[in-house]
Amino acid sequence: MTETNANETNANETSETETNATETRRPTFEFADGIRAVAALCVALLHATTFTGRSGDVEEALPVVARVAELGHYAVPVFIVLSGYVLMIPAARSDGYRLRGGFRRYIGRRARRILPPYYASLALFLLLIALVPLLQNRAGTAWDNKIPVTVEGVVSHLLLVHNVSPAWIYQINGPAWSVATEWQIYFLLPLVLLPLCRWITPWGMLAIALALGPALTLLVPRTASASFWFIGLFALGMIAALLTVRGTRVAPAWFGWAALTGILAGACWMLAGPPTSLLARIAADTLVGAGVAAGLVALGRSSIDGQTTAVRRVFEWRPLVATGTWSYSIYLIHSPLLGLANLLLLPLALPTAAHWLTMVLGALPVALGVSYLFFQLVERHFTTSHQRRELAAGDRAPDAPPLRA
Repeated sequence: MTETNANETNANETSETETNATETRRPTFEFADGIRAVAALCVALLHATTFTGRSGDVEEALPVVARVAELGHYAVPVFIVLSGYVLMIPAARSDGYRLRGGFRRYIGRRARRILPPYYASLALFLLLIALVPLLQNRAGTAWDNKIPVTVEGVVSHLLLVHNVSPAWIYQINGPAWSVATEWQIYFLLPLVLLPLCRWITPWGMLAIALALGPALTLLVPRTASASFWFIGLFALGMIAALLTVRGTRVAPAWFGWAALTGILAGACWMLAGPPTSLLARIAADTLVGAGVAAGLVALGRSSIDGQTTAVRRVFEWRPLVATGTWSYSIYLIHSPLLGLANLLLLPLALPTAAHWLTMVLGALPVALGVSYLFFQLVERHFTTSHQRRELAAGDRAPDAPPLRA
């Protein structure tokens, strides 16, 4: 996520459905932007740590820091669940779980939102690698698996299939692999997942989706790098949207406790020892994804019921919501810049702790600043109506009341 891309999806899809089969108040989605911002920042912190010194330096000198930073691995599952959630909202409001405008308009909206910034960032970093000799040679750092850039790697990135091959997946810009995975899942929403909701039941769809990704991964091991078990996480987000819009007999507080349990269990698992086997990774990602989905139900239902909770106040904090509007740029831009900063710092032979602090307090803010500049120059022109309203509200009054999605 992605990316997200992030990962990267937008609650504004809800504004495009004017008819509502179920007379339900539209929930606010500012918390979705806040969650997206936190996930993007966690990914950036993870990579600031990963790119510190030579490979393995942080794990050896600062093991606690390394373990905590590795929690950022769960940001991509968060993006995927959130994507399923916000993209399902319009279908959950309609009769027959249908997307307004059909497949062509839906995929056109997704393409306009995701692809131009992605291709612009790809061109930017191909140019940067070509012009900066330091980025062309391996030095025993986390940048090593981004090079050399091959013709096959570039073509696979252009076609958004680089996630299916270990030889291509991390070339040029490591986090971009999840953009390809999410783009592929986008096609499953109208072509497979929503039809399953109609033909069977939404819960039947969820069961099939949770089984489909792991089965595909285990039957075709060469596709493991694509993390196709994220199909099930996307479906968890869809179910969360359905429960939010159409209601649930279970109290939102129960979903809050379920969310806390799943997320804390995943965090403890990562802190105790990152899951390394394929089945363990699938289980850990799914556990966290279920927790995030439950949390989205709790937040969405509290919004519908007009209840203000402490968690919602945190995720609807205006600076977080504002950051969420350009979190896709953070996801696309930060990693190669951090890789370059680390290579520039290596000749100084700093102690690992000092090197890490320089990366986090110096290089990371610079990378975030460049990400924001990229947003202003590129991504802003392809934002959704929801994001444009958020940006306009921020320009008018930083403490303006939340906007409805």
